Amino acid sequence: MKFKTVASIAAILSFINGSFFLLAPVFSLSLLGRDTNLTGIMNTRFSGACAIGLAVIVWLAKDIKYPEVRRLMTYGMLTTFSLLVVIDINGIMTGAINNLGWLLFFADLYLLLGFVLSIFTDGGWHH
Repeated sequence: MKFKTVASIAAILSFINGSFFLLAPVFSLSLLGRDTNLTGIMNTRFSGACAIGLAVIVWLAKDIKYPEVRRLMTYGMLTTFSLLVVIDINGIMTGAINNLGWLLFFADLYLLLGFVLSIFTDGGWHH
């Protein structure tokens, strides 16, 4: 998968997810089978703001022509989506989120694998 393709998909999905978490945290958490207090709402909004920031960074970098920058962006995205996959699984297995969490898990796993594939199709390992 080309870096531009996976970066575009990651940016769009991160923006959508982040917007829901930022603008409608109670609704977003209710979809996952949870309610929360004011601290949880604030933390959900922080997560949303971070996801939107990540979306903007990846969207702006998707057309970058410098392999070194694509490689560094890929490392950052691999880190992010690896952590998200672990968090998703933990949330599902502990019951912190309902079965809708599987959708998040598979989306994050798809993006993780997309960035791994971009390493081989866009020469991401080369210096």
